[in-house]
Amino acid sequence: MKNMQQDKYKPDAGDDNINSLRRRIDEIDAQILDLINRRLAAARHIGEIKNRTGKAVIDSSRESQVYRRLASLNEGPLRNHGLYRIFRAVIAAGREIQTIDNPAGIAPLYMVIGNPIGHSLSPVMHNSALAFSGQDGHYLAFRVDDVAAAVEGIRGLGIGGASVTIPHKIAVIKHLDVVDPLAADIGAVNTVVNRDGILHGYNSDCAGAVQALSEKTAVAHKQVVVLGAGGAARAIGFGLKQKGCRVTIVNRTVSKGEKLAGDLGCRFEPLSELKKLSCHIVVNATPVGMTPDVNSTPLAPALLAPGMVVMDMVYNPLQTRFLKAAQSIGCTTVDGLSMFVHQGAVQFELWTGNKAPVDIMRQVVLEALENQ
Repeated sequence: MKNMQQDKYKPDAGDDNINSLRRRIDEIDAQILDLINRRLAAARHIGEIKNRTGKAVIDSSRESQVYRRLASLNEGPLRNHGLYRIFRAVIAAGREIQTIDNPAGIAPLYMVIGNPIGHSLSPVMHNSALAFSGQDGHYLAFRVDDVAAAVEGIRGLGIGGASVTIPHKIAVIKHLDVVDPLAADIGAVNTVVNRDGILHGYNSDCAGAVQALSEKTAVAHKQVVVLGAGGAARAIGFGLKQKGCRVTIVNRTVSKGEKLAGDLGCRFEPLSELKKLSCHIVVNATPVGMTPDVNSTPLAPALLAPGMVVMDMVYNPLQTRFLKAAQSIGCTTVDGLSMFVHQGAVQFELWTGNKAPVDIMRQVVLEALENQ
């Protein structure tokens, strides 16, 4: 049935003339425009009825039903994250038509701050989650160098919440009003919640990373090497220590590695000593291998051994060069997608107070990665 559905979106047999195909596109565009205008006319009439009867014009639950129905019907070449963009544009146009005499107010805005940020799929994941759950709002990505100014922007503009990524997870803490005890113990914040102008900091990386790793292997009391000394390394190192793991921090910069090891109460070893270490699990908590630097690896594959569990917290690309090498020598691999989705689900629930649609979040991120 699905193949038959897909066939109807293919050009006619033998129709390989570009001009002919372009004429068909022009005809379809005209039909789409007509249908959108007819939809907006119906939406305007609904708005007029609601205004006369004193009902709230904006109905997020109805919008969620529309999005879910469209997603269930989408069996053509349109990806779900592309469907989301079209859906939001049409809904925004409908709201504008409906609320001329009954303003709907300002929808919540969420954001991710970091540098680099162009690779981030947080907007795809969170915008789809908002739409699927019937939550008003929009999520944007901002490249930020000055974290202090960015935090003041969150406060001053009334941003509902923010994700914090490389390299600001540690530096952001001193600019917040309240820091959750777990995030304070970890020493890194990746989630900011704005509650009436009071900025609260949380860490969802810890739970997301441990849960992702636990899906592939028993974690408790294992010997684990964590590569890196930044916010991500702090989060997973802390989480694994709570599970009774014997954690060793390995980092190129000795001073940073020793500081993190001291903060976590675990061992530090320079990268040159890794071959002497015995471990069950290796976790890459550095950005090495992340898009666009896809040909780099955080360590030589020869330092790995068959039977190890190797996790890469990088999720873009999904299969990093490091994971491919580990898999080729017989290691169990854990990609960064599961952690990314789980930590994002915690963020969504902190911001909205509603259950996160984890399956939808996973699906749209996976589609986006496959489509790159």
